[in-house]
Amino acid sequence: MMKKKLIAAGIAWFSLVGLASAQSAEVSDAVALWLTGNDAASLPALANDAKAGDITAQLILGQVDRDTIPGGYSDYLLGLSRTERAALLRADAADGSTVNWLLTFSDADKAALGDALFWYEANLDPIDAALDLQRVNEKSMAELVLWRTVNNGKFNLVQTLPADNGGLATSGFMAWVVAYFAGENRTINISNFLADERQEKVPGLLALKRLERVLGLGGNFSVGLNELITVMLGHGNSLPETADLVTLNAHLKRLAEVDPRVGVVDRMCNICPDSEEDYQCMIQTFEIIGGYETLLAVRTPAEAAVPADAYLVSDRATTALTDLVRGRAPKDASRLRSSCLLTLAKG
Repeated sequence: MMKKKLIAAGIAWFSLVGLASAQSAEVSDAVALWLTGNDAASLPALANDAKAGDITAQLILGQVDRDTIPGGYSDYLLGLSRTERAALLRADAADGSTVNWLLTFSDADKAALGDALFWYEANLDPIDAALDLQRVNEKSMAELVLWRTVNNGKFNLVQTLPADNGGLATSGFMAWVVAYFAGENRTINISNFLADERQEKVPGLLALKRLERVLGLGGNFSVGLNELITVMLGHGNSLPETADLVTLNAHLKRLAEVDPRVGVVDRMCNICPDSEEDYQCMIQTFEIIGGYETLLAVRTPAEAAVPADAYLVSDRATTALTDLVRGRAPKDASRLRSSCLLTLAKG
């Protein structure tokens, strides 16, 4: 009886949240060039567009300035002086200094968006932050804040989501979890999971796994699914010796066909022209970057200004992940089980 009550409570609670919608935006020539990863050519072009009033360019440059400290993985930005960097990434202020583009919008709605994007990390109230982002149509980041709240175990905070939430209660990854509870057979096996064509299934599954104890779902995950979850959480090095790496790699590649973020990992691992299949590349990539959450949480300037689907299939997304892996890869090469990652780590 207690287990049934917990599941019923879970259904009621999960009804608060659901699936992210893609953002719409015009992709200008400068933005399209930026998505290829060519900073040297694209950032000056974006700067010209921004100074001419292009809001998409302003959003991208504002986030580049905020997120790249001091130049991140961009050799081009690292080679600039402070003055040159400001000329590219920041707007002129009235007092002769410069200001982040996100804080320059005169339009009230755009100013709210810029302010939410700039300050959400400093907001100590995640639900309030998610609502602020939702209200200015930054739905993917609103969902991320909510998702991280769930995965940090702060379920009580999600229950404070007000009725007037701008649609956040009916958008987001939790729609997959709601569908899980609505099904007649709530036991998930790897075959059914891989056959599900919804992009939201990976974050939905991980959220459900996070609530395994709370809702008494310990028997609802098959062995194969638990091994896949272990990889997606970034714990590939703790897989049992009996784990079939060939099959796990095939499962990850199948996920990559549905989930565009996993697709970025697959493309990165396909860069290496290995003579034989590298079954550890995708598994250890999740391990190095800290799991699937990193793919959701890495803040990209593109995501607020251009459609997420355009970003995730771009060369820039692959390059950004490659640089992230290089930056986080173990310095001791003997710890790299993947020949591809060993090649990438050597640069």
